[in-house]
Amino acid sequence: MTAPFDADRARALIGLLQPDRLTRVVDIGANPLDETPYAGLLSIGGCDVWGFEPQREAFERLVAARGPHEHYINGAVGDGSPATLHVCSDSGFTSLLEPDRAFADRIGQYGRRIDVVERVSLPTMRLDDIADLPPFDLLKIDVQGGECLVFRNGPDKLSRALAVITEVAALPIYRDQPLLHDQLAALAVHGFHLHKFLFFKTVGFRNALTRRLKRSRYRSQLSDGDAVLVRGLTDLAQLSDEELKHLAILADAVLLTQDLAVTAMAELARRGVLGLDGIHAYIDRLPASIPQPGDAALEGVAE
Repeated sequence: MTAPFDADRARALIGLLQPDRLTRVVDIGANPLDETPYAGLLSIGGCDVWGFEPQREAFERLVAARGPHEHYINGAVGDGSPATLHVCSDSGFTSLLEPDRAFADRIGQYGRRIDVVERVSLPTMRLDDIADLPPFDLLKIDVQGGECLVFRNGPDKLSRALAVITEVAALPIYRDQPLLHDQLAALAVHGFHLHKFLFFKTVGFRNALTRRLKRSRYRSQLSDGDAVLVRGLTDLAQLSDEELKHLAILADAVLLTQDLAVTAMAELARRGVLGLDGIHAYIDRLPASIPQPGDAALEGVAE
């Protein structure tokens, strides 16, 4: 269990850490279908967001609702070559990949939602070629199967990120779609380790006989979800002071893994960058925290 987002706690943490700049988020596939994991941090002015969205209507909704720390580009991120956007009847399934209708029919899922209603030719841009995009701390990506293409064409920028929130799949909704293990392998090259799943949806197999089974109860097959990967997870000492500060902010307010936030701050305390009193004040704001231990229990933390 972790603590939910708390605006006052997040503000206090940012005030404690005093980073040199706002935490930066890049959102590839920013179609606003659901609330984003960084919505809370954005709501308190705690991050800058650069979003990319190729669907014109979705892009216009983003622009209409944007705040002072949001920047959006109507474009697709890929390998820099021309591509075809497969616009589906449910815009959440729109992808540069072709939906696999035969597979969907075999498991009895997705129905008409993955029907392609339009094919749009468009250019794509490589992540590393976007000159105006500054280094960022979090990559949030949901491009319906095209994630590995983005990773392969953004090694320089990706290698400086601290965390990735990516949609992963256990089953191929699209033709030639990279699955969970493919994404983990692609990101491991850049030093990212799997940290947690924000969620992982399940589906039920549907056929003439399984119709007797209640759909709400019999959903045994993992489908898709959002995975969180963190760079430097096995050795936070390799991160700079500024990187540790932004990792702590992301861990508290976006990833909702406050034990990681405290661990990042403990490394800052070991370096003499942060005092223990401030870390304890942060912990005191968390639900289900225990009383502060004696000094002996903290021996070595700030040495």
